[in-house]
Amino acid sequence: MTNLIHKLHITAEAVFDIKESLNLPLLDRRELKTQVEEYITRQEAARRLPWWGYFRCDYLDEGSGQLLKLFIYRREKLGLMQHWDLAGICKAEDWDEELEESGQIRAWLKTKIDDITDEQDWVVRARVWQIINETNKTVYENVLKEVKSEFESERDKTEAEELAFLQSVFFVFRGRRRTRKTTKRNRKSD
Repeated sequence: MTNLIHKLHITAEAVFDIKESLNLPLLDRRELKTQVEEYITRQEAARRLPWWGYFRCDYLDEGSGQLLKLFIYRREKLGLMQHWDLAGICKAEDWDEELEESGQIRAWLKTKIDDITDEQDWVVRARVWQIINETNKTVYENVLKEVKSEFESERDKTEAEELAFLQSVFFVFRGRRRTRKTTKRNRKSD
């Protein structure tokens, strides 16, 4: 049997987990990648890798002192190189076997994040917030149209639409009311 070279790919979803969910922006991803690749190599030598291509393992982040749970999927094999995806990361204490068995972990791991760069993301979000905050009275259903009309490129419009929808839902849960604009037609009918 030939020894495979194992390569780990840290997915956008795992990066999101690191930065946003776990709030570990200083996690050394190179060190994580190196240690997991070595771990997979040792597990293969001991014949402990599952044949179905999915496993989870614990990882101690020395920078934060947190024990993390890593979720890894087997990808393609090219020659002597086996590729793996780090699909998600959570705190080890947040993982529960019941969540795994019920399929909730799998659903979370299969959720994909659109690849939006940080610069575009915060710029669009700031513009959407500005528009929504400056709109005192608006028809709730027209919030999406008002935000979309402020953007010129197609990419910004779709991102703005998604963000405006989320912002609109935020208003509902925060108790901030949106009222209807009165139009000439509405005034005449009263």
